[in-house]
Amino acid sequence: MVITNSPLKDQLLEDGYFIAKNILSESLDLEPVRKEYKNELNSLAKKWHNEQKTQSTYEELPIGKQLVKILSDYPDAPYYEDLDITLPKNIDGIKDDKDTIQNETIMQTGPAIFNLLTSPRLLDVIEEFIGPEIYSNPVQHVRIKPPFNILPKGIDDKVPAGLVTRAQWHQDQGVVLTEADNTEMLTVWIPLTKATTENGCLVVGNKSHTNGLSLHCMRSEKRPQWKQIEIPGEYVTEDNIALEMEPGDVLFLTKLTKHCSLENQSDDIRWSFDLRYQPIGQPTGRAHFPGFVARSKHTPDSVLKDHKLWRSMWQDAKYKLIEKNESEYFNRWDPEDIRCA
Repeated sequence: MVITNSPLKDQLLEDGYFIAKNILSESLDLEPVRKEYKNELNSLAKKWHNEQKTQSTYEELPIGKQLVKILSDYPDAPYYEDLDITLPKNIDGIKDDKDTIQNETIMQTGPAIFNLLTSPRLLDVIEEFIGPEIYSNPVQHVRIKPPFNILPKGIDDKVPAGLVTRAQWHQDQGVVLTEADNTEMLTVWIPLTKATTENGCLVVGNKSHTNGLSLHCMRSEKRPQWKQIEIPGEYVTEDNIALEMEPGDVLFLTKLTKHCSLENQSDDIRWSFDLRYQPIGQPTGRAHFPGFVARSKHTPDSVLKDHKLWRSMWQDAKYKLIEKNESEYFNRWDPEDIRCA
């Protein structure tokens, strides 16, 4: 179903972005996620302390301050992998241990996260953009970004793009396979902490969605200067707008809106969820990862309501990839493109 008379969608299509203010509930949507993540970080902190990687678990601290203290002791702590809401993805096609999914690979699939993905307050607004047949696309991340000044040098060579440091300029259509080019994909960005210019909020190119898909370049052995898939600077000519937001606000982007994020120059974390939704029946661009029906007025019995089943779907995807001894390979760009030299 195509929405033709939605002021929200009109605004999105005009500017390429739209911020819905204060639509999520602190008590119902956000605080349960914070508590779930605090428990998970406590578990990781105990593990690292037992391995003598840290001086303490720092459990008595709020999650942001706790993570900062942990990273002060253990700068290479792989928290960004263990706390993410997806499985590793191979970008460059070069097979190595850090890209290959292992039995010990974990991701977060707790009930509070599932409840956030399926929040009726969130889906009500998403329906304004793509209609009532809503599919949760599996292109998703949590981004818990520490202060930049405590990160070890060379972190961009070790960590998946944009999960810890600033995200480079890109379009979300540019980081899925071509099969999803006609999918009406909607980016949904949710801050769990304040997002400010100091701590690394998103920046969008104003009306940058009107010029089609830009060239994206990627790291290769021949071109190591590209640290991740990104749009070269000369292709980002639009006016840049920093989007400061409060917890409870939700940012919506088109799949062609150019955006990046700033470095976190504060003394605490910047924490957000990066989600995608689309109409049911369209390709996701990540076929090996499981999406689900989040809302349907036509076939309400198809809606996934059990977070344990959602967790099981991700576990099944993990073990299928382990059997193949690989991760999902999803890059659509040619690393030898002369324009990226």
